[in-house]
Amino acid sequence: MVENGAAEYRFVCDECGESLEVNDAMRDTLIEKGCVICSATVTTAEFSTE
Repeated sequence: MVENGAAEYRFVCDECGESLEVNDAMRDTLIEKGCVICSATVTTAEFSTE
């Protein structure tokens, strides 16, 4: 969970179903490095705004 109300996106992995609240920096890292749970490729389609 992102502290201080900084969450801007909800990420849900299409492969494993992991769900996270993320900010811009975390979103960029997930797109670059993949899902933190299953390492699946992440696209912008897997993010929704809060």
